[in-house]
Amino acid sequence: MIGTNNGMRRTVLLFLLLAACVDAQVRGLKGWNIVLDPGHSQKENMGIYNYSEAEKNVRVALALRDILLQTTDIDTVYLTRTDDRQIVGLTQRSDYANSLGAAWFHSIHSNAPGANGSAETNNTLLLWGQYRSGQEKVPNGGKKMSSHMVDLLTRGMRIPTAGSFGDCSFYGCTSSGPYLSVNRNTAMPSELSEAGYHTNHVQNTRNMNAEWKRMEAMTFYWSILDFHKITRPPVQILAGFVTDQENGDLVNGARITVAGRTYVTDSYGSLFHHYSSAPELLRNGFYYFENLPSSPLTVQIEAEDFYGDTLEVALIDTFITFKDITLISKRPPFVQASTPAAGEDRFPAWEAITLLFSRPMDPACVEKAFSLSPAAHGTFTWFNDHRSLAFKPDTLQFETEYTLTISPEALDRYGHQLDGDQNRTAGDAFVMQFTTGPADLTPPRIVGATPKPNTQNVAPDAVLNFHYNEAIDSASVHANRILLTASGQPTPVSGKVRNYIVDNRSVLSFFPVENLLQNTTYKVQLLPGFSDLLGNTSTQQTTFYFKTSSTLFTPMTLDDYEQGAGGWWAPQGSGHTTGIVSEKTSLQVDSLHVNLKSGSSRSLRLNYAWDTNRSAWFIREYLEGGPAKELLFDSSFVLQMWVFGDGSKTQIRFCVDDRVPEAAAANHEVSPWFVIDWLGWKLVQWDIANTPAGQWLGDGRLDGELAFDSIQLTYTPGGKASGTLYFDDLQIGKKITAGANRPVAAQLPEHFSLQQNYPNPFNAETVIHYHAQGSNRPMVLKIYDLNGRTVRTFTDLLPGAQSISWDGRDESGRPVATGVYLYQLRTAKTQQTRKMVLSR
Repeated sequence: MIGTNNGMRRTVLLFLLLAACVDAQVRGLKGWNIVLDPGHSQKENMGIYNYSEAEKNVRVALALRDILLQTTDIDTVYLTRTDDRQIVGLTQRSDYANSLGAAWFHSIHSNAPGANGSAETNNTLLLWGQYRSGQEKVPNGGKKMSSHMVDLLTRGMRIPTAGSFGDCSFYGCTSSGPYLSVNRNTAMPSELSEAGYHTNHVQNTRNMNAEWKRMEAMTFYWSILDFHKITRPPVQILAGFVTDQENGDLVNGARITVAGRTYVTDSYGSLFHHYSSAPELLRNGFYYFENLPSSPLTVQIEAEDFYGDTLEVALIDTFITFKDITLISKRPPFVQASTPAAGEDRFPAWEAITLLFSRPMDPACVEKAFSLSPAAHGTFTWFNDHRSLAFKPDTLQFETEYTLTISPEALDRYGHQLDGDQNRTAGDAFVMQFTTGPADLTPPRIVGATPKPNTQNVAPDAVLNFHYNEAIDSASVHANRILLTASGQPTPVSGKVRNYIVDNRSVLSFFPVENLLQNTTYKVQLLPGFSDLLGNTSTQQTTFYFKTSSTLFTPMTLDDYEQGAGGWWAPQGSGHTTGIVSEKTSLQVDSLHVNLKSGSSRSLRLNYAWDTNRSAWFIREYLEGGPAKELLFDSSFVLQMWVFGDGSKTQIRFCVDDRVPEAAAANHEVSPWFVIDWLGWKLVQWDIANTPAGQWLGDGRLDGELAFDSIQLTYTPGGKASGTLYFDDLQIGKKITAGANRPVAAQLPEHFSLQQNYPNPFNAETVIHYHAQGSNRPMVLKIYDLNGRTVRTFTDLLPGAQSISWDGRDESGRPVATGVYLYQLRTAKTQQTRKMVLSR
């Protein structure tokens, strides 16, 4: 022990007197001594359950000292510390051993994982002194001793081993070595042992037990004898663990009686209350006997709430005889957990009800005792060795209170009746209430955007539109939940947001207060917090990027519709209009769907309905007169109009009069058709000089003065047969291009991950979540069967944290068969694949 010289002499003298008084059983260590070094000090290196490595180490050292002094003729045993109060540094330890001229040095430790290690890691390790050259430290011996210790320690701890290594090989040496201070600075053979991980929950509770520490010391004792080629005395030790046969829990307070001696496993009252305030948290179930008679032994085991047992054991005399014992519980079964939980008020009516019992059950009895009120039929599925039950109802009513009852007739595997109220007395029912939620319990999710993610050359005067799979409660729509930030800028762009409903789904339009910067990458963040009409609130953030173009326009208004629809004919007013349902087609003024970028307060609303039984479809929305008709322009202008699209695939185009004032049908020239495949506001524009004209009545050449004629629309077979479109700010403009030397924001790195679908297995529908960031490549999710055939394809996927629902149907809408399917998310650069199970 490190201290004053007088104190050290008194300690050595005491050890010598003890050794002299004991009739040593083992000869061969006379003239040899050892310094035992309990690693660390006080309560350093705290374990997962508040029992430190330092406390364990000193008690192992004290036990090993006692064993050596009481059973061998060793000269003496020194300790670098003997209690939990002393603080001893590394150099003090080696200096102490060197000052004694000790024959050997052994440092006792337990291990812990590194920063990225797992709390489940648990193994033994021996480290002996090694130079950087790979040679063993001089004087030799630590390597050979370690080979004995790693074997016996591992067998005693009953855990895996990392092995026995030179410390330079294990850690790497930057100096000449050895790496470890206790190996490098001691002048005698040495090694360091790691007996498991104090950060492991199993090992830490075992370390708390006094006999467990003594057993570790015994393995070192036998290693020393083996190293010195001394025959081991007969080992008459019986040890093991007592566990619950059903759940594998270690049993606290078990009484094991052998040869008239009784050992009681640790319990909260006897030990664990020192380290935890939770009575059921800590267990080790460990028992240990030494010096038993060699004849076959009868072992009797008793424990509260368990059936007792008796067994016969024959000891081996060369090592510890391990005999693990399992007991069967007397406690009646009870429900440990349930889904839904008792009192839950938004349980999905389509999900299975699951129950976790405390022990394996008799399925037939439980199913007979199971009932729901109001009554519901369904199917039972058992798993987890009949401890877990899933009841899948054919249907539950929405927003309905249910009572689930399991009567006392429910029995476990051993015939015990149910303890419904967990009072440890069998014979009462389990009863709980829960309430189902509405038909929709899923928060709204984004399914599209305009501009699309990673789009290049977005107009700087663009309006952003976000498409959702259902209607959003306008009370949850706030501009501060939509962040639009230019690359390199600290502050998001200010703007206004409107919630429009199209076909019972929301389109959120974000109107930046000012035009966006040209040639700039923008980041869009849709924050959590958007709620549907049933109160389901989004919890995930969606993020994507786009880049603006270098082109702006100087607009000149033709018609901003602030004066209403004056000068515009009804759709039926033109003789060219055909193929419509007339009573459902009309032109009106609207004040809700307006272009907030221009400060507009009115727009044109076109309600349309196509007669799909016809073979030709056309609407000519003609402008008869007014200021818009009088403003003349030429082909150097761009003709523009803001259109609120409904995603109908209806086609729209512009018509102008050429060679004004010459009036002739042959002077009607048109733009190409634009397919309305977007939702929300979008600037539709015809670059007259650079875009070929469409075909109608004119010759396709625009070579005179121009005046606006009409807005024209036609039906796309397979598209929506009816809908509503809004027009605002009909205008012409001239291009303004940014300088060529303007810096362009850098592309972001690509990263995406595909998560496991949920539920899995599934019956009616499953949800696939993925996260994609920084990708400027098209993304596709495909579902395959095991023969490699494509079942379903999802395209135009959005980046960010997203999800896709699959209803178990193929591209034609037919239900696919029960089985295993693969789903694969891919870009042109990479792909990820997972499995899912459909169970009809």
